[in-house]
Amino acid sequence: MKNLLIATLLGSALAFPVYAAQPAAADTSAEVAAPLSQGEVRKIDLAGQKITLRHGPLKSVGMPPMTMAFGVSDAALLEGISVGDKVRFQVEQQGSRYVVTELQAAE
Repeated sequence: MKNLLIATLLGSALAFPVYAAQPAAADTSAEVAAPLSQGEVRKIDLAGQKITLRHGPLKSVGMPPMTMAFGVSDAALLEGISVGDKVRFQVEQQGSRYVVTELQAAE
């Protein structure tokens, strides 16, 4: 029994430096950008800096397809976008709000 304990401890001690020397795995956190989502513009509120989008699944925030209004991080994102346009966009959750941080006309 004593030999088994010594062998186990020795094996663990020898394996630790090999494990510690290996490079870290790729970061899969929120810092890695999710792909842009697809949507259609239903309404634009320039004064309120909001856009209503009918969209597919939003992987960046785990949201199913639906139609909803989003704030925009910068009013300039709404320039050149019209109701009925197909768009690609990115959404982030900021507190209890969902905010469009990237918006472009779909091609």
